Amino acid sequence: MRWRFMCRLCAKPRLAGQTAAVLQWARRPPNSTPKETSLQQGDGNAGRDTNGSMAWVAASVVLSVGLALTAGAAVWQQRGALAEARSQQQRQAERLQDDVTTRLTLPVYGLKGARGAMAALDHRFDGPAFDAYVAARDLGREFPGVRGFGFIERVARTDLPAFEAAHQRQGRPEFRVHGSGSDDPLYVVTQVTPFSRNLAAWGIDTGAHPVRRQAIEQAVDTGDAVLSAPVQLIQDPLKGPGLLLFVPAYREGLDPGTPAARRQALMGVFYAPLVVNDMLRNLAGPAAPLLDFKLCARMPDGSQHALMAVQSGRMLPLDEAASFSLAEAATFDERRFSVAGREFLLVTALTPEAARRLLGLSGMALEIGGALLSFLLALTVYLLAAGRSRAERLARDMTADLSRLAMVASHTTNAVFITDTDRRITWVNPGFSRITGYTAEEAMGRRPSELLHSERTNADTVHGMREAMAVGLGCKSELLNRRKDGEDYWVDVEVQPLIDTRGLLTGFMVIESDITARKALQAQAEEARESLQDLYDNAPCAYYSLDAEGRFLQINAVGLAWFGCSAAEAIGRLKSTAFLSQEGQAVFAEAFPRFKQQGHIAGLEFDVVSRQGVRRRVSLSATAVYGADGEFLRSRSVMFDISETHRIRQQLHQLTLDQEAMLQSDLVGILKLHDRRIVWRNPAVERMFGHAEGELLGAPVRVLYADDTSYATLGALAYPQLKAGGRFRTQLQMRRKDGALIWVDLSGVELPGAAGGRDAESLWMMVDITQSKAHEARMERAALHDALTGLPNRLLLADRLRQAIAAAERNGLVFSLAYLDLNGFKQVNDSQGHDAGDEVLKAVAARLQAGLRASDTVARLGGDEFVVLLNPQQPAPDADLVLNRLLDALGEPIVLSNGTTVGVGSSLGLAHFPADGRTPDALMRRADEAMFANKRAARGLRNRA
Repeated sequence: MRWRFMCRLCAKPRLAGQTAAVLQWARRPPNSTPKETSLQQGDGNAGRDTNGSMAWVAASVVLSVGLALTAGAAVWQQRGALAEARSQQQRQAERLQDDVTTRLTLPVYGLKGARGAMAALDHRFDGPAFDAYVAARDLGREFPGVRGFGFIERVARTDLPAFEAAHQRQGRPEFRVHGSGSDDPLYVVTQVTPFSRNLAAWGIDTGAHPVRRQAIEQAVDTGDAVLSAPVQLIQDPLKGPGLLLFVPAYREGLDPGTPAARRQALMGVFYAPLVVNDMLRNLAGPAAPLLDFKLCARMPDGSQHALMAVQSGRMLPLDEAASFSLAEAATFDERRFSVAGREFLLVTALTPEAARRLLGLSGMALEIGGALLSFLLALTVYLLAAGRSRAERLARDMTADLSRLAMVASHTTNAVFITDTDRRITWVNPGFSRITGYTAEEAMGRRPSELLHSERTNADTVHGMREAMAVGLGCKSELLNRRKDGEDYWVDVEVQPLIDTRGLLTGFMVIESDITARKALQAQAEEARESLQDLYDNAPCAYYSLDAEGRFLQINAVGLAWFGCSAAEAIGRLKSTAFLSQEGQAVFAEAFPRFKQQGHIAGLEFDVVSRQGVRRRVSLSATAVYGADGEFLRSRSVMFDISETHRIRQQLHQLTLDQEAMLQSDLVGILKLHDRRIVWRNPAVERMFGHAEGELLGAPVRVLYADDTSYATLGALAYPQLKAGGRFRTQLQMRRKDGALIWVDLSGVELPGAAGGRDAESLWMMVDITQSKAHEARMERAALHDALTGLPNRLLLADRLRQAIAAAERNGLVFSLAYLDLNGFKQVNDSQGHDAGDEVLKAVAARLQAGLRASDTVARLGGDEFVVLLNPQQPAPDADLVLNRLLDALGEPIVLSNGTTVGVGSSLGLAHFPADGRTPDALMRRADEAMFANKRAARGLRNRA
């Protein structure tokens, strides 16, 4: 190709010279003769031979010089074109890298902001505060592609039951840890917002997946933000590639400095799920006319996972992107870069169109010019003779074509305008004025960006269009413009270069179609699609379709979570039997052929087992979809998790089997009564009540009760209920033979076939719960009282405050709430030690209790903070007297066990119901504010120092 190109260029001087000679001959008068007509006849052949030899020599010289010059020009042109192409490619690749880095880095700031908010709130970053923070960030606008923010807590597997119970007590009874693997510790998602889009992630053990776990532990050990390798996100209905971003949070809000210290000080990990398709949407827009590219992320095993690929401006589906390769492209280039600890690979090459435009050497005429040169010279005379008439005919045809084109441009509803090479407008059609509001006079000589730019116009799209136009390429894109009246509108814009007969760029023709209405409909359709997809994916059951072979055709997110696989792995590849137990496979094999014939099935029960080994009992119902010829097309299947129901059924069945064994239980005492006399008992009853074997047979059951009152009361309550066919259960104190009282869980039922009434036979079961009752009392006190001072804690205070508000509203009373903070306590704690500080807190608690009535409440919130609640009996002035008395008592010196005398004061804030609030939060907040105000003013109660 390069040789042919040089030959064609070198032939141009020869062509020009011969053409000039032919033109001179063609313009001679018909009757003229050349000066050489006086030559002798005998010299004619010699003259022609000499002239021919000289012509060949001259042609050979010109051809040789032309070939040499052409070869040099071709090499120079190729090197220059290649350098310019490489420069264009590098700029676009750098812009793509910067854009990817920016998009992946933005969520880091959001998560670090959440970490800062947690530190500012002294780690009291509860659910409402976290939700408020996320709502304030406007995820869709600030962090495109981010499906939410969440918080992960580390929990040892042995602590899992207590961990779940703690979260359930915090107002989230439905909280469960699921999807856990075998590794220890677990990394459990305890907070996630927006909750509706991330419900399936709440409570999941993120560390069960090796890729996720590796990224979490890397973030914890390094203290930096870390991106995971590509994973399948349960929040993505399209099941494309996703990434997880992790930012660790440590106690005191500071990085401890070493991996071991970081693991010890870990509070939790903030995280964000990133949907790659949404995050990298429109990434290729500006680069599409110039580059084909592929973006990959490095996996832990060193392989590269394709995130996206663009070929000739078209984003490839994920399966095509994985196999897409640019290694054979002449302009192949790759660059590696890291974002948040994750290495990415960006492979680029010029598109075929851009390569032809930037690296092409000549047109078709030059490629065949050398071969046709002699033929073209022979035809020159004919071309001169016929040139004028042909030129006139072509001019008429071109004029007609231009007239038709002008008519189309003038009457089209689209905006059409032409610019020069500097992108300044030289002509507009009426459609331009209708769409933009600018007249032709206002538009002439101005650039489109000067007239139509909006602050919402995508700068990357505009930059890409300018890059393409700068090298004489056309482009097509969607752009947001602004009319003269200030209204924004969407256009589908196509730019085509205008090339003259010499192949030179003279300007550009731009055609814009108003697509504002289409964009609005697309947004509505996308919103509706996402809503339907959310309903489908997050329904409390598994939806799926099977083909005639039992393969998955469609499945929702809940089903994928139950099976533990991705949509790409299941759809069209796996059969439902791959996730059934051996028993379930047998049930399915028998039922599926019958279902395809009958068209429906309901209540089919079997076990499904996920790839992670999680087993659940399900109930399947389905209907069939048939074709026009009655052939089976697919199923409409819905599967409900009935694991708990199945478990209960099994327990009941087992209970029936174990009833006989239970009658002889050593732990449960069983009595059979007739007319409230013992006619049968098991040995456990005699051991429980300290009687000898056979001593209770025939005895009245009264001997087991603490007194006559409890005996009569139980008879009055229990037997009417038993007679009505019910069961009776209670807990009461009963008496052993030695007189000791024990707590008994007592339950009874009337036996079938009895005559009814008090003479009927009944069966009673007894369990000694004395130790359980004692433990329950200890636990209740520990849960509601401060361990150091024995005062009510925050939970008991909140309950009593709610009761006080209800009583005050019901009886029209007022009451007071005081918030106290000790002054000087820190100095005592620092100088005398923590044991001395504990003695001071106990002494303060005793003085506060001594100064109040039995109906009032004093509670310790923590540290040196106390709250006094005066019951709804006194107006505010009386409360001031009581509280001043308390302050005087607190001001008295305290003698420690080591003989040291110390003193503390108190700052106090007072709130009154209902003047300062009608809710517990409002009263506590008002009292707290008043306390801080008095503390700053160095006052106690109001004006008291």
